Amino acid sequence: MKNKKASRAFTLVELLIVIAIIGVLAGLIYPALSKAMGAGSQVKSMNNAKNIAQAWITCDNMIAARDIYEWAGILSKKGGLDDPRIWLLDFDPKVQEKIAEGSSMPVSITEEYGEFRNFPMSWEVANRTLKNAPAGTPLLWTRGLRVDGTWDPDIGVFQDQGGHIAFNDASVLWYVSLLDDNQKGVLKRYGSAKRTHNIAEAIRGGATNILRSAVDME
Repeated sequence: MKNKKASRAFTLVELLIVIAIIGVLAGLIYPALSKAMGAGSQVKSMNNAKNIAQAWITCDNMIAARDIYEWAGILSKKGGLDDPRIWLLDFDPKVQEKIAEGSSMPVSITEEYGEFRNFPMSWEVANRTLKNAPAGTPLLWTRGLRVDGTWDPDIGVFQDQGGHIAFNDASVLWYVSLLDDNQKGVLKRYGSAKRTHNIAEAIRGGATNILRSAVDME
């Protein structure tokens, strides 16, 4: 008779050990992977903000719009930014929610804005910003910035982790909060040397000149 090789199956204990090892490895890898993905999202946000600010600089006059979608449409026509992915960040949770509901990412924004208006813009902008505005005047920032200088955890592009601000010289900075370590504002009040953490006080016309996306803030 031929000897049959006995097949050896995993015991329950061995299976549990393998699962535990996989869990430990996943716990070690996931934070590093998440950090890398987050860094990539921040780079994309920074580059898009810079592109928008540079396009704004090349415009002959200030942009005066009724809402943020019109503001983006005007700048896109004048500055050649007819790419919805510049305005709708693909990692933005609210943009992802819209796509999950069945909406397709728009292919253009300049043809009467089309489906573009149905998406939550990833930015907020300062309307009617003058070309000769004081240096360091905010032009646009990632959606969800509250009056206390922090980003809203529910509607912020990066939740409450922070966000980018692009200024009228096309510089872009990342802020976790608009309060420094001494609880003083990191921005200057418009036309003043005084500090503020309220971005409405740092732009011409205050809150009435802020154009926001169609995402309600509580």
